[in-house]
Amino acid sequence: MALFLVSRTDRTDYDEYDAIVVRAGDESTALKIATHGEEKHYGESAYWSPDFPGFDRDGVNLTVERLESRGPAGLILKSFNAA
Repeated sequence: MALFLVSRTDRTDYDEYDAIVVRAGDESTALKIATHGEEKHYGESAYWSPDFPGFDRDGVNLTVERLESRGPAGLILKSFNAA
């Protein structure tokens, strides 16, 4: 397993994620984690509810980068976009 940085390539709005760090076996699994969500229903309408708002379901607005797991102790990612 490795650490992967998944980041947005487009503009980030309020209450959206612009990046996450995940542990996965490969880039495709990291992207699958980042684009996870569930289809919800409201009456006869259905909509996609992503785990990470702002991340497109098909991953077209995301990049995946493998991170070095060795190095000094410290913060890996701090990404905050509040309303």
